[in-house]
Amino acid sequence: MTAPVIRQFLGTIPDKGQSQTAFDTNVDAFLDWQALQFAPDLVAFGEFASDTGAALVAANLPPLTGRALDAVRVNAAADGVEFVDVTVAGWALLDDADAAAQRTTLGAAAIASPTFTGVPAGPTVAAATNTTQLATTAYTRTAIPDVLNATGSAPVYACRAWVNFNGTGTVAIRASGNVSSITDNGTGDYTVNFTTDMEDVNFVVVSNTGDFTSGGAYFWTQEDESDRTTSSIRIGTGYINTQASAQQDEDHINIAIFR
Repeated sequence: MTAPVIRQFLGTIPDKGQSQTAFDTNVDAFLDWQALQFAPDLVAFGEFASDTGAALVAANLPPLTGRALDAVRVNAAADGVEFVDVTVAGWALLDDADAAAQRTTLGAAAIASPTFTGVPAGPTVAAATNTTQLATTAYTRTAIPDVLNATGSAPVYACRAWVNFNGTGTVAIRASGNVSSITDNGTGDYTVNFTTDMEDVNFVVVSNTGDFTSGGAYFWTQEDESDRTTSSIRIGTGYINTQASAQQDEDHINIAIFR
């Protein structure tokens, strides 16, 4: 930058800031030029400071040989820096962008809707607990008998299907569990159809019936073993008294299946 020429006006050197605008402009330009000519190079000074700082840090580092996968940390107690051993697995975690990526690296289950593997465990709560807390197998083994008012150590087996139906006229189910329909095969002859099949045909059938219109008679139900499948059973009903016995429709038929 070429040094500016300061022009003085005839008769006086006016004070800066008065009405001599041209003079003020010249003085400002001259001061700017001086600052650029003689002020220190701040950019170069910053680079020098950075280089010097890096050199000082490097001079205090331990030897770098064989430390390709290690990290440097400040040891405040020893007033210095030191290396800390970092495994390949550790660097993999450090390279992950977020916690979700780190859980994937670790093979951990997601926080939302997790799928656990192995044998996950948890605390077993009291049998009467009624909250959103997760239940363990130990809890279910104590809580289920308690809910059913069962005592003792004998196992409890659940009913797999049951039905209460009217077998007279148009067959009608009053109430049921895991029974989809009743087929009327004829007088005192019914097929009970399951909604969900049994695992095999080795289940137990418990049944009874009654007909209060036929006094003095004994009423019976009988399963047709030859027509038992995993999806249905066939039941016959009737009566017997001192004069006769016959198969007949009954108005109250109750069936329960256990396995």
